[in-house]
Amino acid sequence: MALVVLGVGSNRQRQLHIKAGLAALHEYFADAQHPLYCSRVFVSAAVGFAGSDFYNCVVAFESDHTLAAINDFCKATERQFGHSSEATKFSPRTLDIDILLYDDWVCQQPINVPRDEILSNAFVLWPLAELLPLQRHPVVGTSYAELWANYELQQRIEPVEFDFVPLPYLRIVTP
Repeated sequence: MALVVLGVGSNRQRQLHIKAGLAALHEYFADAQHPLYCSRVFVSAAVGFAGSDFYNCVVAFESDHTLAAINDFCKATERQFGHSSEATKFSPRTLDIDILLYDDWVCQQPINVPRDEILSNAFVLWPLAELLPLQRHPVVGTSYAELWANYELQQRIEPVEFDFVPLPYLRIVTP
């Protein structure tokens, strides 16, 4: 079983789409032996373009699915909720689900893991540091708690009250 870590975000109908993304992930990947663990939800400014604020969270779970299969599921789920595969990288999102980590793999195919945004974006690093503080980044070797403690970029981000849908195998991790 691989430890899979995903970033989930939305800046269009944020509550609706974050809930829908978590429900889809829960339905496909979670069970009594393998629950989904989710960080708090954070509100942050759009990065790379002028747009509405995003809601973001990080989800972790164990899975025996391949990296490619998980990526296919994430992209299909995004499309189901209106995210076009033709959309430019820096643009509004109904639902964005990105694979951040797949165990301690370092690879470029079928996708790039660990995802570069872990080290550069507060909306990924802060929730990741809360969810897996002692886990070490597979390239730099530093724990996510240490990376967050030493984060120096200026990005507007803060935890937000979020009405999570009660799902039997969803565990919200708070500091």
